[in-house]
Amino acid sequence: MRKITLFMLFSLSISYSQTAEYGKLTNKSEYQIYLSKTNDTLKVGDTLTIGIPTSDLGFTYISQNGQRVSNTLSDKKVIVDKLKTYGTKGSGYKMYAQFKGYGLMPVLIDYDTALELGEIKNIKSKLTKEQAITKLKEAKELFDLGVITQAGYEKLKVELTPFILK
Repeated sequence: MRKITLFMLFSLSISYSQTAEYGKLTNKSEYQIYLSKTNDTLKVGDTLTIGIPTSDLGFTYISQNGQRVSNTLSDKKVIVDKLKTYGTKGSGYKMYAQFKGYGLMPVLIDYDTALELGEIKNIKSKLTKEQAITKLKEAKELFDLGVITQAGYEKLKVELTPFILK
């Protein structure tokens, strides 16, 4: 009996502590670490910042109990308490970050899609050279249009230059 209990505990710890990687999700499971589509690492306990909803009706890729989460969550910081994959063998699996919601039901974030569309921001996410160049060009256009100040443009330029020159 003791051997069976130890075996079960060992099996649970192995399956629970795995690292998941985008494009290699093959079943429903729970993980501690996720290597995303953009090659950033998300871990249980990390803080995410909720971004801007992609719809007037609320967030499309952030939901609670199957319902879209309200726009009022914008700019809120949340702590990831679980990383779980959902899906089927036929349709494929996706990684969802979960955090404690309002009430009993957790809030689920379709991580890669929400990150790509700006519904969430991962503060540890690293920009690629191409993304940094695009952001700098957009900032230059905004400066030329008078939407942002010279100081705002220069600040962004200083922040983005290391990503461009790497």
